[in-house]
Amino acid sequence: MESTKAPLPDKEILLGFLEKVCNGQEISGSPRLQDFLTYVVTETLEGRGGQIFGKTIAEDVYKRPPSSGIDSSNLVRVDAGRLRRALESYYNGDGAKDAVRFHIDSGQYAVRFETQFDTPPARTGPRRNLLIAATAFLVLLVAGGLVYVFLQTFYPQSGRIVGPAKGLNKTQREVLLNRSPATLEAVDLATQARSLIFPASNPARLTATRGMFERAVELSPNYYGGHAGLAQIVGLQTFLLPPGEERDALIELGYWHAKVALDLSPASPWTQSALGWMEFVRGNIDEARSISGHAIEIDPDDLSVLNFDSLIGIFSGDFNHVVQTANPANFEGQDLRRHVFTVSYAVAKFHLGEYDAALAALNEAASLGGPTSPISYAYLIAAHQRSGEESTARKLLGDFVTSWPNSRLETLLRRLYVHPEDADTLFDALKAAGWKSSDQ
Repeated sequence: MESTKAPLPDKEILLGFLEKVCNGQEISGSPRLQDFLTYVVTETLEGRGGQIFGKTIAEDVYKRPPSSGIDSSNLVRVDAGRLRRALESYYNGDGAKDAVRFHIDSGQYAVRFETQFDTPPARTGPRRNLLIAATAFLVLLVAGGLVYVFLQTFYPQSGRIVGPAKGLNKTQREVLLNRSPATLEAVDLATQARSLIFPASNPARLTATRGMFERAVELSPNYYGGHAGLAQIVGLQTFLLPPGEERDALIELGYWHAKVALDLSPASPWTQSALGWMEFVRGNIDEARSISGHAIEIDPDDLSVLNFDSLIGIFSGDFNHVVQTANPANFEGQDLRRHVFTVSYAVAKFHLGEYDAALAALNEAASLGGPTSPISYAYLIAAHQRSGEESTARKLLGDFVTSWPNSRLETLLRRLYVHPEDADTLFDALKAAGWKSSDQ
């Protein structure tokens, strides 16, 4: 079937196709997605497609007026993504022969209607067919020697892009530039975004980095790095939200992207790391540790993998593992800027009761360019307090309150730590230094 811009059927026929989609297995079990699709279709049909925004969906579909004080914009974006994927699945399955298709383009909420019709194959004479075949063979023969190695790296038999996660060498960039500039841009964007994930306690920073990964996915949906990075960012964002449907929807989105990355490149350490992180987010701690361990085994030198492995170790209470694997001294000569495992190593030392070693490691992490955040600074205060340097701890506490007056540190860490007593270890030391939580 081919699409056409021929006049659309009348409104009743379009609403009949809407009902068919809503009854399809992809969204029949989700009243919210049914309401979402029904709303955007009917508003578009009434000529108000250009007036559909996230806030109007929140008000009209989710019944959340601005006066409620609840920011539903993230939930709307997540549901829009779920609906786009559901429609794609529907039209690849039961709806493959539907005469009318509904599309919600990325970045928009208005519906684009597309009619479908059967087109018979074009008739060509035998001489024309022979000429086409001969020309195609010649082109392939000449080009094959140039792109074979590249295709084995980026386009395996599945046709999926599984290029390197750490960036491309000169030859790969030149070949990819000529074959798929969009994919080259996606790889560059995802690689850059990966280096900007930490520190991850700032919501605005996470949102900006997430946008980079989303753009990478848009540019090249078959490049696994965009999906893996997006899963990791979304997983981090879930801890900024309280339990509820918005957080659940975000977890579902992150896990979906992690599974897509796994399907595209199952042997990639970045893919394994993203899946391990999302298993941690979902509360499957043993599975998270196992998968993250596989990622490190695949590439022990991928420091971005070590970042997330160290977080899983810290927040699940496996401090000895972090000390064994994340010692910055084992990576001498490498660029450790923005690598959070340097801070995780110090945090593990603190929880093992080695306070002087924790202080030294925190100062070392700062000198190496490790990310500075409310979390790392809180551990610096606590380590001074436990080391007997109480006056220094109190001074640092004053600096903390000035620098991060609205950090909501306690709420964040109590969501992250699997075992509440591990969070208590930190906050008991902070309270001894004069800490008073400002969390509501």
